[in-house]
Amino acid sequence: MLIKKSSGTPTRGRLSGMLAGTTLATMDRRGFLKASGLAAGGLAAFGALKPAMVRQAEAAPSTSPNIVKRHNICTHCSVGCTVTAEVENEVWVGQEPTWESPINLGTHCAKGAAIRELTHGDRRLKYPMKLVAGKYRG
Repeated sequence: MLIKKSSGTPTRGRLSGMLAGTTLATMDRRGFLKASGLAAGGLAAFGALKPAMVRQAEAAPSTSPNIVKRHNICTHCSVGCTVTAEVENEVWVGQEPTWESPINLGTHCAKGAAIRELTHGDRRLKYPMKLVAGKYRG
């Protein structure tokens, strides 16, 4: 006598059917290594932190009373972000983004953060250079 199967897939036993519903999603080797590496790194970073290391940031007090703050416009691009320059004895010593500016809202881009280096950087050109025999000379 021929018996017709109900479906083409093999059936599971009773115990394996119960365990299949309770197991977690399968994890391959790469996923396991990635998860265990993140866990170990996170625990190591958390263990390296001490309660005294994390504290509120405070601004350093100004050493000179004659620092003047002047508003300027960044010249790197056509956006027109505002920069507050700190000038001491007519020398540009520091800068901050202007919080009141409606354009940059107190932020700097990477180029704007380096605007002071154009005029006071160690690597800037201080005199014209001339190409002589394949080398630049001052």
